[in-house]
Amino acid sequence: MHSDAAGLAAYRKVAEQIKSEIRSGIRKPAEQLPSNRQLADDFNVSLGTAQKALQVLQQEGWVVTTPAVGTFIADQQPTETMSAVEELQAEVVELRKLTDELVNRLDRLEARQAGQ
Repeated sequence: MHSDAAGLAAYRKVAEQIKSEIRSGIRKPAEQLPSNRQLADDFNVSLGTAQKALQVLQQEGWVVTTPAVGTFIADQQPTETMSAVEELQAEVVELRKLTDELVNRLDRLEARQAGQ
């Protein structure tokens, strides 16, 4: 995988690699992607991770999924609104919020235990 994907969640790494292959022409518009299981094997990730990567790609407009038929590269690439760095920054902000929430919960729990 290319270096821009370093530090991202596994599903994001898979999604970024597939995007890179689309941009470079390795994967062509309307081309069918391998099955979820095959993608999981190809990227050495769990089935759930491969499915989440495809879900993200579908939400972003990179692929189109037809139930019982398969997943295909979209005819037109979406306009990218965020770079990988911007996506990572957004993830860091979200993680900071979650960390702050966990610290607050821990503080409340410790205060409760100290009061007993």
